[in-house]
Amino acid sequence: MRYLGVDYGLKKIGLAISQGQLASIYKIVEVNSLTDAVSKISQIVKDENIDLVVVGMPEGKTLKIVKNFVNKLKFKNIEVETFDETLSSVNAKQLMINLNLSQKERRKEDAYAAALILQNFLDTLS
Repeated sequence: MRYLGVDYGLKKIGLAISQGQLASIYKIVEVNSLTDAVSKISQIVKDENIDLVVVGMPEGKTLKIVKNFVNKLKFKNIEVETFDETLSSVNAKQLMINLNLSQKERRKEDAYAAALILQNFLDTLS
């Protein structure tokens, strides 16, 4: 089964991918609207033969937007699960520092957060 992890942001969406029990960073997609985000993620799902999209669910003001994003993906017949993303960005930042990654590499924070979300989800399956 192929999974796509999503750390949704209003301007950037971090993505991670997995074909088994280990999540890897994939890429960051820049978006300018909810419609643009749904379109780009739908295309990636098709191109990468994704079976399940795992979307990190935030707290606070962006929760409603992310729920709308999830509903629009489901409307396109994309299998979606949600998973708590509490502190994923903070943990991703700390992980990158611990790995001694360069400042340039740390710009991929959103993809690392998506990988943490997806890995935490995968860990609950085993």
